[in-house]
Amino acid sequence: MATNGDSPNPFNLPFANSALRTHHSSSSTDTFTDSTRQALLASMAQPTGFNHRKYSQPASGMLHCRDLFLRSSSFNSSSPLPSTSDMQRYISAYITYFHPHMPFLHIPTLDFQAPEYTNNLRTPSGHLNLSSTGVAGGGGCLILSMAAIGALYEYDTAASKDLFEAAKKMIQLYLEERRKADMSAAFSRANSARDNSVHNTPLWLVQAMLLNVIYGHTCGDKTSADIASTHCAALVSLARAAELTHHLDARDLPQDYLKAGLGSRDSSQDASPDPETWASSMGPPRERKDWLDWKIVEERKRTLYAIFTLSCFLVSAYNHAPALTNSEIRLDLPCEEDLWAAESPQAWRKKGGPLASQKGLSFPSALTTLLTASQREQSQSQTPTSNNTTSEDSSNNDLKPSTFGCLVLIYALHNYIWETRQRHMGRQWTARETDAMQAHIEPALRAWQAAWASNPVHSLERPNPFGAGPLSADSIPLLDLAYVRLFVNLGRCKEAFWQRDWNAMSDELARGTDIVNHVEEIPPDVLDPSITESVFHMDNRRDSVADLGVADLAISKTPTQEHPMQTLMGVHRPGQSKRERHLRKAAFYAADSISMSDRLGNTFAEFTCRDLPIQCAMCTFDCAQVLAEWITTVQERVGPYLGLLGRDEVDLVQASRVMLLEEEDCKLLEKIKEILASVETKMQAEVQTSATVSTLSVLQRLPSVVEGGYGCKILIATASLLDRAAVWPVTKLMARSLEAQAMRLKERAENSAMRTD
Repeated sequence: MATNGDSPNPFNLPFANSALRTHHSSSSTDTFTDSTRQALLASMAQPTGFNHRKYSQPASGMLHCRDLFLRSSSFNSSSPLPSTSDMQRYISAYITYFHPHMPFLHIPTLDFQAPEYTNNLRTPSGHLNLSSTGVAGGGGCLILSMAAIGALYEYDTAASKDLFEAAKKMIQLYLEERRKADMSAAFSRANSARDNSVHNTPLWLVQAMLLNVIYGHTCGDKTSADIASTHCAALVSLARAAELTHHLDARDLPQDYLKAGLGSRDSSQDASPDPETWASSMGPPRERKDWLDWKIVEERKRTLYAIFTLSCFLVSAYNHAPALTNSEIRLDLPCEEDLWAAESPQAWRKKGGPLASQKGLSFPSALTTLLTASQREQSQSQTPTSNNTTSEDSSNNDLKPSTFGCLVLIYALHNYIWETRQRHMGRQWTARETDAMQAHIEPALRAWQAAWASNPVHSLERPNPFGAGPLSADSIPLLDLAYVRLFVNLGRCKEAFWQRDWNAMSDELARGTDIVNHVEEIPPDVLDPSITESVFHMDNRRDSVADLGVADLAISKTPTQEHPMQTLMGVHRPGQSKRERHLRKAAFYAADSISMSDRLGNTFAEFTCRDLPIQCAMCTFDCAQVLAEWITTVQERVGPYLGLLGRDEVDLVQASRVMLLEEEDCKLLEKIKEILASVETKMQAEVQTSATVSTLSVLQRLPSVVEGGYGCKILIATASLLDRAAVWPVTKLMARSLEAQAMRLKERAENSAMRTD
């Protein structure tokens, strides 16, 4: 810990590089005090007539952000804030449970006694409270946004909703006061600094909006989600106004930026301190200044990447177009987590902080290296090289991104898959295009795996056995989903989920994106030229998540590894469609993902949702749907001959002999049986140790009790797991969706068994 006030860690909490979870005393949140709470209440007080006038377009690059928040805010200012102790508890929960999964705030220097958190937006006389660059105060919206998310982790849902609305209202108030200050400055030209959008866009405002948008998309309320979707575009506009998408040196940032977050313990002394004390407090040593300069540059970068990961998540979860594209980012990847968590200038220096900027790996360069992996693989396979040359080439292309950098890059690959699929220009997505995309992107995913595994503290396990926090494991569900989505386009299904149309989701999965079975010539101006070179080099497939180098994990390899993909592509059983074979490839990856999570204990059956990020729920949700759709598709083909798979006794060996099922089908069916057996064991264990009223509900959802075949069983079992995810309400929507889809699959399966083809 820092001494002599060099590094306030006002919460005294475990950081992102610590796997330890502890309970905190009230003193650990000593910088949020009664006076902080009173400042929040005062800042939220609404000026008379605030909602009754027309507003001109806000200046300073904030675009329509204020108007968006004005229309959506409905917080009742008469509702009291939670008590000081409750606010401290919520902020502690945010830092303990949410921050390790999205570490963009610099906790060691976060101090809620800083002026931006304690100053009111208005003076007692009602006039604007102006600083050298505009409106003072307003940072309380970040406190409220943090507390809203923290309250979810404390299961205080009602308080969380109120805090969410309060944060929206305070952001709205700040943007309005900023607009007025900008208009005043435009008339008087008294302060040219206000013409600079970086000066006019405090980082805490971007961070508060980011957390508010995350909350809106995951709170489970459709209206809030629609508003958050609109706010996401406003958030990106604000980030661009702050020039977060590219590097700015600390010397080019305003002084308000450099002092932000540094509270009274650093800068508040007596009015007439002794000269040495004054020099120590107002003129920090070079080491401390270097640390703080580095900190603000890194925090700006991490905030932008947090916005980027949110944008990518919305692409994957709802098929929204990216609010922030890969091509816009011109930054180095984030630093290592232990460096970011350094609690003092001395600790930062010991971890190599002064050299951090020299070791930076740029995002465009890293992504290009991943996306050109297929070309390197082709070159190495076609050109015999000596061991020395191969080793040298390998070392030149080795990526060693940070843990947060790995998360950013796997999200970027999801963006790339989405962008590639948009290039079909309304045509049918052909088999050749699907194969070409897979041949181009799968090597990129393997290259990402190698980069992830190159870090010795990365692990699939939770908690991290090396004390490095959960962030490395957070990337793995996204890797699994990337493999699944190479073979199945879930875009329209995700759009239906956004609309809360469960039947449409089921219909889109059943229909799928039609694939043209004959290989046709595709105009070269339509097909992405970067992927056409790879179309005939498809004989490599990862084994499973066990490929990531985690020792002592006895994970079976996926069956298709035993048969090269080109060979499998030529196999065609009577009645088996191209769509079914692509579904099977995706289903193998989905089964791998579910099985690995089960073996590691990384499921909602073992953990509370406080330990698993939202992408774990998304991965579980998608994998269950793909697996269930594949088995139902097989069921519809073989039902007239074999009956209902999962209900009737079926001799798989005999079915294989008569060409109804391939060996691959049989192996995947066995995987499904294993998954369902494991889920049932854990559900029964819960029933035996629980005396709650939900016990009957759990018993009714046991896979052995659920009727309708394997597809229905998978979805109901997964819905039961997602219902345990008590933090993010959107997981309840996922569960309801799966239950509705299960009924549709049950009907399809039973109808197939009654046919007499």
